[in-house]
Amino acid sequence: MTPKPEHIAGAAAILLLVLGLALYPSEWVFAVAGAGLAYGSLSPTLYSRRLLFLAGAAPHSALAAASLGAVAAALTGVGGAWISLALGLALIYAAGYSIYRGVDPDTAAALLAGFTASLGIAGLYLAGRTGASISTLVIGDPLLASRTEALAVLALGVLFLAILLLLGDRIAYIGVDREDAMLSGTRVWAYDLLLYSMIALSTVGLITVVGFILEHVLLLIPGALILPLTRGSRTAALAGGLAGSAAGVGGLILGGLAGIPPAAASGLILMLTYLVVLLHSGVWRSG
Repeated sequence: MTPKPEHIAGAAAILLLVLGLALYPSEWVFAVAGAGLAYGSLSPTLYSRRLLFLAGAAPHSALAAASLGAVAAALTGVGGAWISLALGLALIYAAGYSIYRGVDPDTAAALLAGFTASLGIAGLYLAGRTGASISTLVIGDPLLASRTEALAVLALGVLFLAILLLLGDRIAYIGVDREDAMLSGTRVWAYDLLLYSMIALSTVGLITVVGFILEHVLLLIPGALILPLTRGSRTAALAGGLAGSAAGVGGLILGGLAGIPPAAASGLILMLTYLVVLLHSGVWRSG
């Protein structure tokens, strides 16, 4: 009997979680496990909704929001995290609303990426002058997470997975046949709002854990890895979340052994796993 992808991903996640807790402080392990769970469970839904371009643009919004939030915090004394979150939500909501009103998703994402890239450059320049850590925003550093922050990240990952297990099929169906979903009485706007909120929360809220660069990898690769192997949005969300969590903890372990940032190691693990799946499935051979 061939093991199912979600079983393999679950076994890997549990094994690496136990090993990680034996080697490193629990807050480090919980931070990367929660981040991987959030991104991995969300990734397949982004494929089904055809929002890959927006997913690629979202980290630019997160970088702009986080850097400008750091500047605002230095000038006003108000918590930079709340300012960053509010700004990040506003940017993603603006792009989402334009898509809802009929703008092509790729066009909306391109405009968002261009605008927020400019904002991000300005924000990084100003944040650097206030003493904020630029490398933490770009590369990410889960080792700086406190126990409270790590548990919050883990809770976010569990929340994302629970939402997608409950509502993922409806969110995904809107991407398959939006008009039929609207005619059948589905509150498309509510599911869109939920999805865009999850994109914003995962990118802005977790940027200091995984960094701007790796957010692209964690949002995009788990879906490409899991979807050809699974059936149904719930199974894809579960398998993707477990695979992302395994990659997060595995990256922490590999990063410590190899002397590289955990974020970089997690990305390498996901890419190597994807290549192995491609070779094993015969996609390249048949092509």
